[in-house]
Order: sequence, then structure tokens, then C-alpha cells
Amino acid sequence: MRTNFPLSRRARYALIASGIALAGGAGWLAQAQVGGQRGIAAVAASRDIQVSDIEVDVRGDTGVEAREKAWKEAQVKAWEKLDGPNLSDSQISGMVSAIVVQRERIGPKRYIATLGVIFDRQKANSYLGDDGMSRRSTPMLLLPVTMSGGTQLMYEQRNPWQRAWAEFQAGQSSVNYVRPSGAGGESLLLTYGQTNRRSRVWWRDILDSFGAADVLIPIANLRYSYPGGPIEGTFTARHGPDNEYLDSFTMRAESPEQLPAMLEQAVRRFDAVFQVALT
Repeated sequence: MRTNFPLSRRARYALIASGIALAGGAGWLAQAQVGGQRGIAAVAASRDIQVSDIEVDVRGDTGVEAREKAWKEAQVKAWEKLDGPNLSDSQISGMVSAIVVQRERIGPKRYIATLGVIFDRQKANSYLGDDGMSRRSTPMLLLPVTMSGGTQLMYEQRNPWQRAWAEFQAGQSSVNYVRPSGAGGESLLLTYGQTNRRSRVWWRDILDSFGAADVLIPIANLRYSYPGGPIEGTFTARHGPDNEYLDSFTMRAESPEQLPAMLEQAVRRFDAVFQVALT
């Protein structure tokens, strides 16, 4: 008599990933890649409500005190930005799940920063009502691809494009993103080569493993003029197992230092494209 035990999500995609590698005679490579440090976790779940670009400039007896006051002030400002009703500071604080530091400067008695405030959607919606309930898409698995120097990279190693998507505050988007961290077996399973597969059975296994209904593929093709020089980016949005073309655009960073800002802007443009496509 055989007893079947349900596999956890992690065990399931690890098993699929190992099977792919073993089929190609690369079992040892699978173990090496699965064990690497590749994960970049998303800053917040797509179900949260996120408010970015809150400016604060607060003084205190110490830098730490100034920062504490500034964070409380940012929470109130973020709530006002959502047009929430008048609540006490403690009520607002009780709905905050995280503070995201976009930029900050800490002095002996002063704190200047640009912050993001993340509210728990379930708690906040009891006050925001329908205004806080944007229509959400079905869960969409996100597979960000970087092309550069003739190579294609997704989760095999940490990279700026993956980080830009991990740091994207998606709570105010209508797209319900499922953003893998790239840790463990994900780095072997989710590769650029897999995006060209047409097997519906394979895709269903992958989507089921991540609790997603469909897939979005934002591609960043980065061309470096010379070391330390400008970077040209061609960005292409694709959708679904059939790799359906949605849109494309170009951007330019004048130096490697400006690359993160360019990618951040590109992510926001992709989000707009995806929202229109899924409407």
C-alpha cells in the first residue's frame, strides 16, 4: 500500500528543477546552483498598500530621536496622501507593516530622508473602504530577464534588474505580482531558456508551484558603451506562455552610477504597460 504525502511548494519546484538538470546530465551543477546565495526578496507583498516619496526633515535631542519622530511623521503624511480619515498617531502606526528608506541623512540632532510607508491592506481598508480596494489582477508570476554582452540572466545570480523589481512597491498597482526571490531551487528552475518553452503542462506545473495564474516577462537589454560610460537600455514587455509581445521602449543612463535610477523608472513604465494589458 502506497501512502502519498503532499509536497510543499519549495519541495515541488526543487524537484522540478532537479529533474530539468538531471535530464541534461547536470545533477552536480543543480546542487551547486541550488545551494548558492542568489535570493533578493521583494520589499513588500503586492497585497500591501505602499506610499512612496514621503519627505521628512526633523530635529531631536539626538539623531536616533530625530529619526523616530521622522518615521512617525512619515506615517501620518502617507496616510494623508491616501486621503484616509482623521486617526490618532497610534491608530495609523498600528496599520504600518514596514518603513522603506529611499534616501536618508542622519546628523547628531537632525534626520532628513525620503521614505516609503507600507500599510497592511486588510487593516487599512477598514478605514479606506472602496477607495483602498483597487481591482486586482489574478496572480502573475514575474520573470525579469537581463540581456547583456550576449548573455541572458534571470535568477542565476543577483543582478540590478532583479533588484529593481524586488524593491518595486507594487501595492498601488492593479497587477498582483508574484515575485520569486531567486533563492534555492528557483535559480535553476526560472531561467531565460524556460521562458521559450511552449509546453502547457510544464507551465501549469510552474504556475501552480508559485500560486500564479499567468506569467509576465519584462526584458532589459543593456548595452554598455565602454567601462564607466553610458548604458543604453532597450526594454521589452512580454506576456504569457506564448511569449506575447506587449510593448517596448528605450532609456539611457549616462554612467553605471545612474543605472539603478534608470531601472527603477523602467520598472514603473513596465507596470503601466502591464496594467493596461491586463485591464
